[in-house]
Amino acid sequence: MRDVWKHFDISTDNIVLSECGIQQFLPGQRYSYTVTENFVLHYIESGTGTVRINHKTYYSDSFNGYILKRGENVDYFGDEIDPWKTYWVGLTGSYFQDLLNRLQLSDADVIQFKEDSPIIRVIKEICHETEANPEISNYWYKSKTYELLLYLEQEFISNDFINLNMDPILGIYDFICKNYYKALNVDDLATLFGISRSNLFKQFKKLYHITPKQFILELRINKACQLLRETNNPIKTISNQVGFEEYVVFTKAFKRILQQSPTEYRKSGGQKEIHEIS
Repeated sequence: MRDVWKHFDISTDNIVLSECGIQQFLPGQRYSYTVTENFVLHYIESGTGTVRINHKTYYSDSFNGYILKRGENVDYFGDEIDPWKTYWVGLTGSYFQDLLNRLQLSDADVIQFKEDSPIIRVIKEICHETEANPEISNYWYKSKTYELLLYLEQEFISNDFINLNMDPILGIYDFICKNYYKALNVDDLATLFGISRSNLFKQFKKLYHITPKQFILELRINKACQLLRETNNPIKTISNQVGFEEYVVFTKAFKRILQQSPTEYRKSGGQKEIHEIS
């Protein structure tokens, strides 16, 4: 009596692990290249940074992995203060596009791995073992390749993964909200997100009913109001904390928007509020 008998037609031996790597970016480091592998899977272990894939820009505050595909033009930017550390593996082979389609990854750029994702473990094992043992057997690499494929299939075919591909305007809005206290320039934002200044202005105003420059200003004033209400920090310190390089510019903008000075606002208990914009 046969308990199990099944014929297999497994013809995916040309799916090959073609590269792996670990990189700790330096503050502000930039790197650009065109992808030559069918598929390169990155995991961000720590730090923050930016990746631009074919003129779409993504910030690692909202994801911990990204997927690169053959022919894509990629720019990496490490954060100035806390640059990221990444692990990656590249896979190639003629069957790989079918796998991408089946796993619904063909259009994904950035993803959020589950906290306990075995994909992360396998990627790190491949990279660390390669670093420690350059003479490791090719059969070990084959076993890890298929282990990785198995976990990719299990995690992504369910469509439970978070696809964080983002419209440039939404990305710019999100970036401003997280970086309002830094030096922000509308022209630089347009360049970073691969959109013209005129399109940025037009689309941002259409979506949020405010210009990008005014949004930055009012967001900073909102944050200043919060600090004036909730802390005893000196007003000049608060000015710097919310992104104003010059105190006089801060006080003039504050009074123009709220019709009272920061000192008057604090003394009044912060009863008057700017309209909600974030």
